[in-house]
Amino acid sequence: MSRRKMSISAFAHRSLLSPKALRRYGESGLLRPREVDPVSGYRYYAESQLQDARTISLLRRLDVPLATIANI
Repeated sequence: MSRRKMSISAFAHRSLLSPKALRRYGESGLLRPREVDPVSGYRYYAESQLQDARTISLLRRLDVPLATIANI
């Protein structure tokens, strides 16, 4: 498992989620960034989070509500 961190834009591209969606999922506790820069607030994600992000993306495309996804 790689510990390489990715910027929010790189992670969004690889996970098929928009940065806006990633921020929303982070705020809801569904997919929190691995690290947040304390000065800039810039978010970083780990490669190990990609599968969860892709699963969330698929479930959202199927119109599964966020509250339901959080309980899965």
